[in-house]
Amino acid sequence: MLKALFNQGYSKKFMDRIEFRRKEYYEKRRIQTIRENAMKMAHNWRHEYPTGTPLEYIRDDIIECWERNSYVGIYKNLQNKQKIPTPNVVDPLDTIPYKIEGEHEK
Repeated sequence: MLKALFNQGYSKKFMDRIEFRRKEYYEKRRIQTIRENAMKMAHNWRHEYPTGTPLEYIRDDIIECWERNSYVGIYKNLQNKQKIPTPNVVDPLDTIPYKIEGEHEK
């Protein structure tokens, strides 16, 4: 009994494996809980989607929305300013060869 309480006599490799399995179990349990909660919500929100939409699709859409709002997963750097190159856009009003000016615009 004392051997189990104080980890005496167990190899480091064995203890590391136990720790890994424990972390893996809790991570899988957390993901399963998120899916269960999203499925409950999908039942309540299926009227917002077209008739015949699978509940799994609605569930995944809800989870994606949660991730986007929490900035996790693929959305973790979404709040950072993005530097997206844009082409130079010419304003069509600037390319008019003539300009109509009235008395009040001079």
